[in-house]
Amino acid sequence: MNTGRRFSKKKMIILSAIILGIVIVAFMSFLNAIDPFRHLRITIHNQSDYDLTHIQASLVQGDNSSNNNESGSTYIFKKDIPNGANVKFAPQLNLSGEGTVSLEFTDSRGKTYNKMVCGYTEYLSGNSYVTVTNENITVKDECM
Repeated sequence: MNTGRRFSKKKMIILSAIILGIVIVAFMSFLNAIDPFRHLRITIHNQSDYDLTHIQASLVQGDNSSNNNESGSTYIFKKDIPNGANVKFAPQLNLSGEGTVSLEFTDSRGKTYNKMVCGYTEYLSGNSYVTVTNENITVKDECM
């Protein structure tokens, strides 16, 4: 006679689900911890009444204030962003040293905007969140 305890199928399924849940939570925590060190991503929340077109991210290098766009330091986002849409993209920019990243776009009325989305960066990593409304443009900068 076997006196050892045996797990039923139901208990094994519950235990497996708990372990899987713990692994998923640990993996998501790991992704959140390395998020600031990933390539720079810009998220645009278009809460205005207008579509956004001609979107480009530009890199200004060094400590001078003039546009110092070297080869590869401008990225053109090829899609328009309709009103009410949210878009995330990683601009492919080349950086040597330090710099800032600005975002330029035009709304469907033809009005052009230029906003600094990464005030200081040495590594082109982190996140920048841009919210466009009819009244203003706000930026939350988490660049490194």
